[in-house]
Amino acid sequence: MKHGLALAMVAGALALAACNPDVEQTSGSGTAPLNRGEVTSSDELVQPVVVGQFGPRFNACQATGVVRSVSGDGVLPVRAAPFDRAERIDTITNGDNVFVCNRSHDQGWLAIVYTDSGELSGTCGVSAPVPSRRQYDGPCNSGWVSSAFIQMRAAR
Repeated sequence: MKHGLALAMVAGALALAACNPDVEQTSGSGTAPLNRGEVTSSDELVQPVVVGQFGPRFNACQATGVVRSVSGDGVLPVRAAPFDRAERIDTITNGDNVFVCNRSHDQGWLAIVYTDSGELSGTCGVSAPVPSRRQYDGPCNSGWVSSAFIQMRAAR
């Protein structure tokens, strides 16, 4: 009986930890969760884009999308991590095409790879399989954008 109670307490603690809003739940992304509660400035909020989520028989990024419905000047911030407080590292605009490589657990952010020209390019190295999961290290740009402004085009 003691073991059952202890097991129930551990399970409850794990469930509560999983609901912590300060920890990004990566849903098997291969990237360690980022604990936002331990971050004191926006330049510490960095979560690299990971490619090759589905293994060596699938393209490194599984979908493409296009930037849509950004109001005002049509500029969508690209961030270093999937959080509003993360540093803005770049911008993309309405009509730009992107490779979609991953998403945040809450589906609110997409990890993207993109070119300066706004066109999809095979030189980015994500439209073919990679041997294993890894952080994307170029040659194209990468970062996180709000999923509300990306119209998914095709699963690859």
